[in-house]
Amino acid sequence: MTDEKTLTEAGYAKLLTDLRKLWETGKAKAHRAVSRQLLQTYWEIGGRIGDEQLTANAGYEKAVMERLAEDMRTDMTTLYRCVQFHDTYKAVPDSENLYWSHYRVLLTVKDPKERDYYTKVAEEKHWTRDQLLKAVQGDTYSDDKAGKKAKKLPRPTGATYVFKAYVLNVVDGDTLLVDVDCGFEIKKKERIRLAGIDCAELITDEGREAAEYVRNQLARVPFIMLRTTKVDINGRFLGHVFYSLDDTMEKDDIYTDGRYLNQELLDRGLARVY
Repeated sequence: MTDEKTLTEAGYAKLLTDLRKLWETGKAKAHRAVSRQLLQTYWEIGGRIGDEQLTANAGYEKAVMERLAEDMRTDMTTLYRCVQFHDTYKAVPDSENLYWSHYRVLLTVKDPKERDYYTKVAEEKHWTRDQLLKAVQGDTYSDDKAGKKAKKLPRPTGATYVFKAYVLNVVDGDTLLVDVDCGFEIKKKERIRLAGIDCAELITDEGREAAEYVRNQLARVPFIMLRTTKVDINGRFLGHVFYSLDDTMEKDDIYTDGRYLNQELLDRGLARVY
């Protein structure tokens, strides 16, 4: 016959503390195990799709990916990320603190050295996905290398090459399709790349967030003021975009004192200096 005893308040408190510790430790281990298996699964899916070496001609690759996404009841963006994940990492990353949400952000960093930097710091500081995203979009890598905070974009002040324009489409966070008012009732359709900044690709959550912000802001105004003086290597005009939510503001005042879209995207962590 076993001896029975009653718990003192101190004994009960000790029991409760021990059980809570075991519970939290067990949950943490289970979460890490699930996250590790998820990374393994995504990496293997990316490799299996990559084995097919799908041709992109005539949109064949996209058509196959759309069909796979539908049949697997997932989204095409996730499948593309899986392929990118497998192509970027030779093996499944071994991490105690970084999960798939972290690697989705790291995949937007093209430079391997820069990616390694963010991976190491995020691991050491136990960053959340949002903290990592803020660091990447704020370009803390360049700040750390330079030993100082990155400067803001210099706001243009010259009066030449400034045009009134009408937004036809927001292609992505840093690209617009606009009708430029050249004067004398002449309008010219142009594809504008926002100067001095770079947003994440549209297939990423971060890229969609940037595009959504630009779309929401510019949908509220009848026109923008655009200053552009040169084109990029893809033939797109590099432009500085200004707008105002005050519909009584004159167009010249919008250029000098209105909202500066390029800088807004940087300030909100939706773009990085390019």
